Amino acid sequence: MFAVLLLSTSAKAFTAASFYTLLLLSACSPDGSGTDEHKQTAKQPKTATASAKPTAAAPGPTAKVVRLTNDSLAGQPFGPEPTVTELLSAGGTVVTRKPFRNLHEAGQIDTILLLRHRGNLFEFYRAPEKDLLRDASITNFETAYGRRLRSRMAAAHHAAAGATERIRIGDTERANYVSVTYSSGQVSAVHVEPYVD
Repeated sequence: MFAVLLLSTSAKAFTAASFYTLLLLSACSPDGSGTDEHKQTAKQPKTATASAKPTAAAPGPTAKVVRLTNDSLAGQPFGPEPTVTELLSAGGTVVTRKPFRNLHEAGQIDTILLLRHRGNLFEFYRAPEKDLLRDASITNFETAYGRRLRSRMAAAHHAAAGATERIRIGDTERANYVSVTYSSGQVSAVHVEPYVD
């Protein structure tokens, strides 16, 4: 009985395998029928759907970037640079303090200080002997340092009215950089990136 059941199951499996093989062979026939026809009909709705979709508007022109070299502006964009003491006494707040191992003095731990003042962000490298500005992002120009910065950057480049432009000012040694964004001919944001060893 077991042998009859095994033969019956084998015959059914062989018949099913033969049937699937026959289907696959007919689908891959060299006369272009079968699968190729299915692919062509499958592609047609996609093409029709793609052409029926409205095309996305092309992105507007990106802001024009102008590169300038100016040692004075890249090295001292604020003129007199704001200090940690000055910013804290004018209402600035410390956002974070991170210890940082001094690369030149063995065993000395300095501090990276992130400070916010009236919407502007400053990052200072604090060592016992001095504070060094590492980075500043200025968008509020109502402060004394903001007015000085805006005045110096406006004099550096006259942006086209109504256009958004960016300038990147570097020094000749490519160590200090100032990136300025102009909107409608006015300075709207400044990013200061001084070199700190």
